[in-house]
Amino acid sequence: MKSIIITKHGNYDVLTYTDTQKPTNKKDHVIIKVKYCALNHLDLLVRNGLRGRKVKFPHVLGSDICGILENDFGDFNSGDEVVVYPVIKNTTPTNLPNMIGGFSFYDGGYSEFVRVPKNCIIKKPKWLSSLDACTLNVSYLTVWNILQTLNCKKNDKIFVWGGNSGIGTATILLAKAIGCNVITTISDHDNVDLVKKIGADHVIDRKKENVLKSVRKNTNNIGVDYVIDHVGSKTWPTSINMLKRGGKMATCGITTGTYARVNISCVYNKKINILGFYMGNKSQLINLHKFINLKKIKPIIDSIFDLADVKLAHKKLEQSKHFGKIILRVT
Repeated sequence: MKSIIITKHGNYDVLTYTDTQKPTNKKDHVIIKVKYCALNHLDLLVRNGLRGRKVKFPHVLGSDICGILENDFGDFNSGDEVVVYPVIKNTTPTNLPNMIGGFSFYDGGYSEFVRVPKNCIIKKPKWLSSLDACTLNVSYLTVWNILQTLNCKKNDKIFVWGGNSGIGTATILLAKAIGCNVITTISDHDNVDLVKKIGADHVIDRKKENVLKSVRKNTNNIGVDYVIDHVGSKTWPTSINMLKRGGKMATCGITTGTYARVNISCVYNKKINILGFYMGNKSQLINLHKFINLKKIKPIIDSIFDLADVKLAHKKLEQSKHFGKIILRVT
C-alpha cells in the first residue's frame, strides 16, 4: 500500500511517499481503508517535533480520518463508511492524551489503510459526505466542545483568531448557528468577504489594524465574552486583554509557541477564566454530527490534494494560505 511516512522530525521534506506493509489486524482493533484525511496544525507539530512528546519512527501522520471498514464487529459491517474518533484512551490520568496519527505509537490516515481501536469507530451519518465527515474529528470537535462547555448562547460575543483557519471557520459556522456574535481576524485582505460570507460579524485585518483597539471599539470598550486562542504565545496577552470582566478564554493550540508572558493582575482583577481544551469526547462528536444536520451546516473545505502531493498540502497549511480545511484524497 502507499503511505506518507516520516523517519525523523523536520520540515516538509521529511514527508516520504512510499510503499509500506498493509497493517494486520489484532485484538480489539479494526482495519480502515482510508478515503480522506484532513490536515491539522497537529500534523505540523508532530512532523517538526515537540519537546517531551515522542513518536515511533517510521510514523504516519493524520488524525482526521474517514474511510471504509474492513471488519465485522458488533453493529458494524465490513463495507460500512466510518469516521475515526482520534483520541486514544489513556489509562494513566496524569499522562498527556494520545492521538491516532499524532503524538502516539498509532499511525494515522496518510496511508491507504490504518489500524485503529474498535472503540474509536463511529458510523458516518448518511447526511454527511465522506469528504465533509473527515473535516470534523479534530478542529470542529474542539470548537464544539468549547462552545458547549462555556455554554455559549445567543448574542454572546466571541472572538477567534484566524478566521480562515480550520478552528476559525469552525468557530464562525458553529457559533453563528447558536446565535453568537463573532469577531475574527484575517491576515490576507482577500479573505475579508469570504469570512463575512460564512457569518463573521466583524473582521479585523491584523496587518493593518490594532486587534485589541478594534475589538474594544466594536464592543463599546466592554470586551468580548469569550476568546478562542489556538495560536499560542504571540496572541495570549491580547486575548486576555480583550476579554470583558468575568470573560473566559479557551486555549487549544500553540502554533506560535508554547510559552507566553501575560499580565497576571489583569487575570485576577477582571476575574478572567482561562480553560484548556483538547478535542472533545466521542459522544460530543456524535452530537456534533446531529447539530450539523439540524442547522444544515456545510464544513468549509479549501482544497483537496492527492496523497502523493502531501508536501504541497503541508506547505499551504504552514503559510496560512488556506481558507478552511485542507484534505488529502487517499483512495
